[in-house]
Amino acid sequence: MVYGLLTKLIVSGKLKFEEGRIVFTDHFMTLISELTLKEMTLDAMKKGKKAINQLYFYGWHYGFTFTNSYMKTFSLRPFEETFKLIMDVASLIGFGDYQTLEFRQRKFSRFKNIQNPFGLLFYPSNEKVCHYIRGMNAGGGAALHDVLMNGIELNCIANNKQYCLFMNVNNRILLENYSDVAKEQLDLKWLEGKQIELIKSYGFDPSKFLNYE
Repeated sequence: MVYGLLTKLIVSGKLKFEEGRIVFTDHFMTLISELTLKEMTLDAMKKGKKAINQLYFYGWHYGFTFTNSYMKTFSLRPFEETFKLIMDVASLIGFGDYQTLEFRQRKFSRFKNIQNPFGLLFYPSNEKVCHYIRGMNAGGGAALHDVLMNGIELNCIANNKQYCLFMNVNNRILLENYSDVAKEQLDLKWLEGKQIELIKSYGFDPSKFLNYE
C-alpha cells in the first residue's frame, strides 16, 4: 500500500524530486537523519520541560503546515475519507505505521504507531521520548479537524519495544479528561500563544480553532 500511494503521489505531481529540492504540493521538504532528531530530543530532555515544549512545537508547526499544504490538493471529500488519506501519508514520513483506533471529529483521535524507528533508538528507556512526533501528530490533527488540538503520548515504544499510543485532543477535552498527563507533557498556555500566531499567519480566523463545540 505504501509503495502504491508513493507512486500515485509522484505520478499526480503532488510529490516531485527536482534538482536540489523535494516538493510536496507547495511545501519544500528535506531529509533528516533520525539520529540527528535523537540528539535534539536528548538535548531538550536534559534542559527540561520548556525545551521539550519548544521541540514539541516545532513538530506541531511541521504537522500543521504540511497537512494544510496536502489538503489544498483535495477535492471536497467526506471528513472520514480525508482523515484516512492524511493517516496514509503520515505512514510515509518514516516514524512508523499509523493505525487509527478511534476518532471523533473536532474532539479527539487515538492511534497506535507500530514499530516507530525513532522511538526504538531510545529502547530500553523509562521515559516517553516522542515529543517532536506527538507535536507533529497534533499539528496535523488541528489542521484536519479545524480546532486547536494538542498531543499526548500514553505508551512509548522506547519503553515497550512494540508501539507508541498517541492521542490528539482538543484543548477543552484535554483539560477536562486528561489534565494529569497534559500537565506533565504540555505547557498549554505557552503553546496556545505560539499556535494562534501560526494559525493567523496562514490567514485563518483563530476563533474558529478556539470554538470547541
